[in-house]
Amino acid sequence: MAQSIQKIISALDSIPSGLDDKERTQVTEALRRTLARLQTPLERSREMMLLHPLVYAACQTGIDLDLWKAWYASGGGQKSLVELVKMCSKECDPNLLRRLLRLLVIGNVVEERGPDIFESTVFSLAMGEPSCALMLQFGTRHMLPMALEISSHLSQTGYQEPTNAEDTAYTKMGSNSEKLAFFARCREQPECREGFVAFMSNTTAWKQNWTDFFDTSTLVDEAVIENGKTTPILVDVGGNTGLDTTRFLEKHPNVPTGSLVLQDTSDTIAMVKVDLRIRAMAHDFFQPQPILGSRIYYLHAILHDWADSQALQILNNLVPAFKRGYSKLLITDVVIPPKGASTFQAVVDVLMMAAGAGRERTEAAWTKLLNTAGFKIVKVWPDARGIECVIEAELDEESSE
Repeated sequence: MAQSIQKIISALDSIPSGLDDKERTQVTEALRRTLARLQTPLERSREMMLLHPLVYAACQTGIDLDLWKAWYASGGGQKSLVELVKMCSKECDPNLLRRLLRLLVIGNVVEERGPDIFESTVFSLAMGEPSCALMLQFGTRHMLPMALEISSHLSQTGYQEPTNAEDTAYTKMGSNSEKLAFFARCREQPECREGFVAFMSNTTAWKQNWTDFFDTSTLVDEAVIENGKTTPILVDVGGNTGLDTTRFLEKHPNVPTGSLVLQDTSDTIAMVKVDLRIRAMAHDFFQPQPILGSRIYYLHAILHDWADSQALQILNNLVPAFKRGYSKLLITDVVIPPKGASTFQAVVDVLMMAAGAGRERTEAAWTKLLNTAGFKIVKVWPDARGIECVIEAELDEESSE
C-alpha cells in the first residue's frame, strides 16, 4: 500500500503547469473532489474556518507591510527572515513575521528552504503587483465581511431570495457603517472602488477572450466597417476599463476611430487608459442609451448584478437605440446548466445574491428576461471552459407589432 500511495503522490506532483485552460480547470476540479473525499468532516471544517481565513489574514498583513511589493521589487527568490523584516515598510517584530510565514508555508503562499529561509512563489510575487494586491483588498473590504453576514441576513428575511439591492447581506455587514448598497459604496469610497475595478479587470483578463468563442465576423464585415465612419460599430455598456473593447479592436484593427464606444460610470472612465481609437464616455445604464444605431450593444457581466426588475430597466433603456434589422445585443455572462454548474458559476451566483440581489441565470431564465424586454435569442455561444457564454440576441419583430 505504501508503494502505491507513493505512486499516487508522485503522479500528483508530476502534473505539468503548462496545461491549457480547459485541462487545468478539469484537473483542478478533480483535485477538489479528491480532497473532499480524503478529508474527514472535522478536517474539512477546520480548513474552512481556520486555515483559509488565517492564511488570507496573513497575506493581507504582508500587503499592509509592503512586504510582497518589496520582495517582488528585489526579484523574488530566497530571503532570510532578517532580510524580510528589513523589507517591511513598517517596524515588525521578527518573531511575529516568522509565525505568519510559518502559516503561509502551510498555505503554499511561500516555500520554506531552511530555518528562517523562505522562497517566493508565483502567487506571493503576484501580490507584489498592484492589481493582485487590490484584488485581495477587494476581498478584505467587501467579500469576506459580506460572506459572514449571509446566513444572518437570510434568517431575518425568512429565507427568501433577495430582490432589493438596498437590503442585502452587503448592506448589513459591520464594515459598511453607512449601510450603502454595493455600487453606491464603490462610487462614494475610492478605496472600495479601486479594489472592485481591479477585481473586475483581473477577472475579465482571466476569462476566455470573448472574441475567441464568438465569431465577430458574423456581424462585422466590410460594409459594417465602412458604415463605422458615421455609425458606431460596438458600444460596450458598463465595460469597466475596456479590456473587452480592446479585444474586439485587436480582432478588427481596421475599424474607424471612434466607432468603438466604451461606457461606464464617470469615476471608472476617469481611470481608463485605452487605445485612442476607442471613445470612452461616462454613462449610467439606468438612463436611456445615447448612442443610436450601433451594430453591436455589448454587456459583459452586467445583468447578473441585478434582479430581473432592474435588469429589465437596463434592457429597456437600450431598445430605443436599436436600429431594427441591424443592431444586435451581445451578452457575455454565465448561463447556468440544469446540472453540473462549475465552481465559478455557483460561487458567483451566491456572491451576486449577497452583494446586490443579483443572480446567475439559466438559459430559460435568460430567454424569459430577454423576451420580456422585446428581444429574442439568436444563438448561445459557450466558451471552452464552461464559465460563460455569449448570448446573441436581436429585437423581436413580432413583439414590436
